[in-house]
Amino acid sequence: MVILLFAFGFSSLSVVSQNPETINLKEIPQRKVRKYIASRSIDQMNDFSSIHASWGKGIDESIFKVIEKTFYLKYKLPNVWQSYLHINPFKTWDRHSIRLGLLITKCSNSVIYTHSPSPPDIDTGQVYFLDLKLLKGVFNIPVAFEITNIDYNQQIMEFSYIEKNKSLGKQTIQFFDNGDGRTRIVHRSYFKSDSPLRDDIFYPFFHKIFINEFHRSIRRLSRTPKLACLNGEIKDPPSNSL
Repeated sequence: MVILLFAFGFSSLSVVSQNPETINLKEIPQRKVRKYIASRSIDQMNDFSSIHASWGKGIDESIFKVIEKTFYLKYKLPNVWQSYLHINPFKTWDRHSIRLGLLITKCSNSVIYTHSPSPPDIDTGQVYFLDLKLLKGVFNIPVAFEITNIDYNQQIMEFSYIEKNKSLGKQTIQFFDNGDGRTRIVHRSYFKSDSPLRDDIFYPFFHKIFINEFHRSIRRLSRTPKLACLNGEIKDPPSNSL
C-alpha cells in the first residue's frame, strides 16, 4: 500500500509539474519572426498570459494617429461576418506582402503552427505573429498583435499590437448592412511610435497595402464578389461580371 501511494503521488506530481507547450522555433518559416519571438523570450514562456496588448482601458485615443478605410463587399452582412470569423488565418495572411508565422492561444496556452490541419476560428486572446514584406521583400518587419474583442452584436473585431512592438495601438473592423445587398466594412487603425518618420510616412503607406491584401484575401477565400474600396484603390468589377 505504501508503495502504491508513493507511486501514485510521484505520478501526480509529474503531471502537475509538466511545462505547458512551448514554441519550437524551427517550426516557424520566417527568420524575422523567429528572431522576434526569441529576442522577447516568448519561446521560453511557460504561461502566454504574460503577453499583453499595448491598448488597454482608459487609453486616450487623441494621442494616436488614425487611418480609416472603407470597403464594400457585394454580399449580405451575415455571410460576410461569418466569413471573417471562420476563414483559416494561415491562408488569410498568405499573400505577397504578409505571411503569418505563428498563432498563440492564450486561454489554452497553446501554439498553432502553419502546418496545423485544423487551425482555430478567430477568438479573443489569440496572438498572431506576422512577417511583413516591404519593397518586395527588400525589408522584412515582424509584428505581433492580439485579438482583444469580438462584439457579435455590433459586428466589431478589435485587435491590438502587443507591448514592445515598434508601433503601439489598435485596429478595429466593423461591419454594416449597407441596405442594398452589400456589406460596408470600416477598418480603422490607431497607431503611434517613437519615430515621426515612421508614423507620418512609412506606416500609412505600407499599412494601406497590408489591409488591402488582408481584405482581398478573405474575399478570395470566401469566393465572394470583388471588394470595392471607397478611395478607388480596389476597383468595382464591371456590372456584367461575377
